[in-house]
Amino acid sequence: MQKLFHPFDPFVLLFTIGFSFVGIFFLYKLIRWIERLSDKDTELLNNSIFTVKTWQALKEVIWESLLHRKIFGINKRLGYMHMSLAFGWFMLILIGNVESIYYSGRFFKPIYISVFWRFFDPGPSFPQAVYQPGFAFWMDFFLLLVLSGLALAIIKRFRSVWLGLKQTTRQRPVDRLALTALWLIFPIRLLAESATCGANGTGSFLTGTLGHLMSSALSPEPSFLSLEPFVLPLWWAYSSVLLLFFVTLPFTRYAHIPSEAVLIFLRKYGIRVSRESPGYTDLSTYSCSSCGVCIDPCQLSDALPGRQVQSNYFVKSIRHHEHTDIQWDCMQCSRCEKVCPVGLELMTMRQLSRTDMAMGSKSTIIGHPGRNGQAHRILYFAGCMTHLTPSIIRSMSQIFDQAGSSWQFYDPDGLACCGRPLKLAGQSEGANRIKEQLQADFLASGAELLVTSCPICYRMFNEDYILPGMKVLHHTQYILELIEWKRIRVDQNKLTAAYHEPCELGRGSGVISEPRELMSKLYQKDTTPDIEGLCCGGSLGAPGLDLVTRRAVARGALGELTSGKPDVLITACPLCKKTFGPVSEIPVMDFAEAVARSLTGGSVLPETSKSLKTRHKQQVAV
Repeated sequence: MQKLFHPFDPFVLLFTIGFSFVGIFFLYKLIRWIERLSDKDTELLNNSIFTVKTWQALKEVIWESLLHRKIFGINKRLGYMHMSLAFGWFMLILIGNVESIYYSGRFFKPIYISVFWRFFDPGPSFPQAVYQPGFAFWMDFFLLLVLSGLALAIIKRFRSVWLGLKQTTRQRPVDRLALTALWLIFPIRLLAESATCGANGTGSFLTGTLGHLMSSALSPEPSFLSLEPFVLPLWWAYSSVLLLFFVTLPFTRYAHIPSEAVLIFLRKYGIRVSRESPGYTDLSTYSCSSCGVCIDPCQLSDALPGRQVQSNYFVKSIRHHEHTDIQWDCMQCSRCEKVCPVGLELMTMRQLSRTDMAMGSKSTIIGHPGRNGQAHRILYFAGCMTHLTPSIIRSMSQIFDQAGSSWQFYDPDGLACCGRPLKLAGQSEGANRIKEQLQADFLASGAELLVTSCPICYRMFNEDYILPGMKVLHHTQYILELIEWKRIRVDQNKLTAAYHEPCELGRGSGVISEPRELMSKLYQKDTTPDIEGLCCGGSLGAPGLDLVTRRAVARGALGELTSGKPDVLITACPLCKKTFGPVSEIPVMDFAEAVARSLTGGSVLPETSKSLKTRHKQQVAV
């Protein structure tokens, strides 16, 4: 065992300063994050620390922060890139620490000893160490792993498509500075360790081989030149880039490295983004890695080329306190939230930001007054958007009547709103007033079942309303039940059809299987492409989007949805039907309309492809 009498050199001070700065900064942030939790969330934290949830969180940290399992699911090369950098660097730190403890005999020691261990102890002799899987071998192995990931990261900057991304994140100047430092850390470390090994005749398969080649290149003749003069400058360079990376880290995307682990633990304890816990929201902004995975799924990436409206830019704007309108340039379709590797509550963060800006504004949308009279088992709530497409209401009336349902129309005059448009606009007080009024009306109606044709209303009623004893169904779920209970019968149509899954119904509310099963009962051939639910572009979540942009989003979605050349496009949302209609070359129908026209014994003749297209042209012309 080699004894180290003076394991110190001035160059280690640069690293020590940078590392200490990061440690102090994030210790302060951790205290602030916890201090700014609500009393309820603080209680959740205290009650969960010494439970199985902590072990579950630790497991998730390993799977997601180190091994990046979710990103592997998106693209294997992209996953390997993230994993090799995170896991490889972690293993270099771990093995370097174990090696320094083993040979120095000191468990408690300055951290720089582990980081610069190869400078203080050049390692075993080369080439014998190449064939001995000891510390030197594994340190070389994980350094090579990191370097391979670094090579992919550089490729990603200039050729992102190869790693499954059409676009990558645009960097802020300080991010570029930190990125440059990160790109330099490991190549300089390789050179420093290799020069040290070459000067001492040590090292394993990577550093030993490269050191031997460097020594041979400098000194073809014995004792002509030595690597020794290059060793110390290279270690100074390595310590310098570590200093640069650490002092910039808290102000860049790389702040997610320590923050994400904290987020995972608090989330596992049941804490969520809320107005009452600003500390957790702030932690979420620091945990965004700005990996760019959310850019491609955002349909505004194609509709608004060059505009930085995606969630990673939005999170940055919150974190850096930039007062922009970027939070309004979002359709609230949740596609970004679905793919976020960190699992950030992006839609909730947007709504809180909008509420901050809209604070104090008053609602101009009113609820419908309560109704008295005979109680009916079913209460039908059409909603604002459905009243803009009255054919859906007529179709639902026909379905209710043919099924012999005991039903009541809550909002025939179209004055009632569920409150979600106000909520999406940040006017939470107005939304709450509407909710309280409608909630009281619904419960006073005596109905057991609330059916709505609008996915926006459906999500609001399920997420925000408290309706004990009342079941809430979207009309696709209700119609499917009627068919399965043989309350109505439908004739299967010979036309080909594709299904458009509304954001609020599928991704937002988890209603996935019922509409697809209903499709199979209505049409013999379903040409729906195997793609994630696409936003129609008419979203209420982006009030600032102009008509040109909305139609660009709609055309892009239609291009994918109709790739199988269907005769008709079926949707389950009145807003989507209204948005797709003017830009679609094929008819767009809601499920209620399709079912009403397929009712066995109904008064409407079966549709043909020609009659559908004729009727579609007439509707668009009107």
